[in-house]
Amino acid sequence: MDSFYNLNGDLFKITVFNVFFFTDANCADKPVFNPSRLVVKYGDPTSATCSVCQSCQGYFFSLESVGNHTRNGTTALWKVDRMTEWVISANCYYTNAADELCCSQLPVTVYKPPDNVSFSFRDHSGPLLEGHQYTLQCEVHNVAPVENLTVTFYRGQTALGQLQSNNTEKKPVTEIFTLNINTSKEDDGVQYWCEAKLELGPEGPQPPLVVTSEKFSSPWTIPSTSSTPIPSFSMCKKFSVKSFEITIMAYLIYTYIILQPPDNVSFSFRNHSGPLLEGHQYTLQCEVHNVAPVENLTVTFYRGKTALGQLQSNNTEKTPVTEIFSLNINTRKEHDRVQYWCEAKLELGPEGPQPPPVATSEKFSATVNSTPASGTTPSTSSTLIPSFSMLHNVAPVENLTVTFYRGQTALGQLQSNNTEKKPVTEIFSLNINTRKEHDGVQYWCEAKLELGPEGPQPPPVVTSEKFSATVNSTPAPGTTPSTSSTPTPSFSMCFMLLSFSLV
Repeated sequence: MDSFYNLNGDLFKITVFNVFFFTDANCADKPVFNPSRLVVKYGDPTSATCSVCQSCQGYFFSLESVGNHTRNGTTALWKVDRMTEWVISANCYYTNAADELCCSQLPVTVYKPPDNVSFSFRDHSGPLLEGHQYTLQCEVHNVAPVENLTVTFYRGQTALGQLQSNNTEKKPVTEIFTLNINTSKEDDGVQYWCEAKLELGPEGPQPPLVVTSEKFSSPWTIPSTSSTPIPSFSMCKKFSVKSFEITIMAYLIYTYIILQPPDNVSFSFRNHSGPLLEGHQYTLQCEVHNVAPVENLTVTFYRGKTALGQLQSNNTEKTPVTEIFSLNINTRKEHDRVQYWCEAKLELGPEGPQPPPVATSEKFSATVNSTPASGTTPSTSSTLIPSFSMLHNVAPVENLTVTFYRGQTALGQLQSNNTEKKPVTEIFSLNINTRKEHDGVQYWCEAKLELGPEGPQPPPVVTSEKFSATVNSTPAPGTTPSTSSTPTPSFSMCFMLLSFSLV
């Protein structure tokens, strides 16, 4: 589009076109734009003036596509009511007495702030693991010009890194920025987020336009080999749509489950101690301590490697609880010396830890005696020495202290003179005298591995099963002891085959 004007008898024109190719390196008195650089938001009005010297014979003024042009003497005004072009420039030029072309170009930047900035962990959902690498992702939607955008990732108030785009597109685009990080236990509970800043120089908005993502709380960074509880987290994202003076709001809810692997799993025979009898029914018991959510827990009972049954809880409590599971079994002679135990598995689906957390009880070696024939008395040899849990291999045994107990009373402490550094099995014994008031009292022993302040704190402790003793009165001379009671040994022996190996 061309517009022709006359100045001092000379003809000048305003030309609208898209490409400029002027060169005027020798021009000493160029046209002057005010402002010298224009930054305008898409859809907003804008204006600029171009002035030439009083002695110039004539000038031409050219703008691209949009706007109105007016003049007043040696000044021309360009005015746009609404900027609707993304790529635009204005040139002001004139010819001097030597018929040389002098021109100036007005740089014009058309910008648009981001519609939205979203933060996420790329290709990951659910808890984070300590010491693993993850990719932070910041998606900036519908921004121009993207080459003027700076994205900063944050952990809390700490900037993790800044990124810029190499994209020179002038029209709005959506750009994704990523940054790799490594997690540590100290990050537990810290918020991750990103910030997009559109920096357009001193002619642009001051302070620069900034849009931030939602803050993503990560109170669930867990050690890869620990049972640290993972608190709950929920996030609401609000959307607003206005149409015909009606506001519609929707909420997107993300729910994170509280995860607390069991502190401990213990196995026992309910209301029973000592040897089992063939053909009798007993109740296995598995106690799972401080676990959440318990409704996601599966408990499996085992005899050796054979699964006897699986149980789940109907408890919908979300905070950590202690739950007891039980299973009835019948014994057979071939089960003698077989180990019984239980396993607790917390299954939270594909979004939970993989593989699922599993905790197992200690293994309990059962003694199964044959049922005595009719009219006979059970062998007393099976009740003379209690059936202890067999725990294997301790080292160094010279650091082991064994304490014998009657009820809660310590009867004596023993230590080994064995200096072997490799795991060994050691037998400790203590002689005692019985009294009638000891009838029904439990005897047991405890093994403690004390390795000094540099060792585990508190020191590892393993205890035997508790053996309830029956003490009969001494018969008068010439009489026979009652057969209804079981003879009681004159000593307790702690046969400890310890299951941990600490070197």
